[in-house]
Amino acid sequence: MSEKKFDQLQKLYNNPKIGSLVQEICEYYATKDGYEDNSYQDEIEPPEIVESIYILFCLQSREQILDEFSIIQKKYPELYDSLRELHNTLLINMNYLSLERKCASKIAGHAVNTSENEVLEITETLTRTSDSLSEAQDKFYSWLHSKRKNIMNI
Repeated sequence: MSEKKFDQLQKLYNNPKIGSLVQEICEYYATKDGYEDNSYQDEIEPPEIVESIYILFCLQSREQILDEFSIIQKKYPELYDSLRELHNTLLINMNYLSLERKCASKIAGHAVNTSENEVLEITETLTRTSDSLSEAQDKFYSWLHSKRKNIMNI
């Protein structure tokens, strides 16, 4: 990761207008850009699952997230370059239900014996019952990992 990106990431953490979920997304994309030879693929979840989960949770509070991305675009251009594609995806898909279904389908395919509807229901429930989107996402990962563990123990 470039020094400038790193500096902007540090400043981003101190910006009260940027929520913890968007901070995490920025760190993920900025760090991912710094990996060589796709070595990031050693992560627990494949990138298409991580990115689908990010999109699902961004869609839960789409307008707020888009506002935060706009701040990043203006104040932290080096960081924004890393997540430009994600921001554009959220902007372009005005009918976000199809995007939501697409992400849920990828996740359901990753967690065998899990339906798209189940993924969407747990996402909505966790979003409603958690204090923040970041907390809801953490709980979602726990749920996803427990689904995968149950499959492996059978």
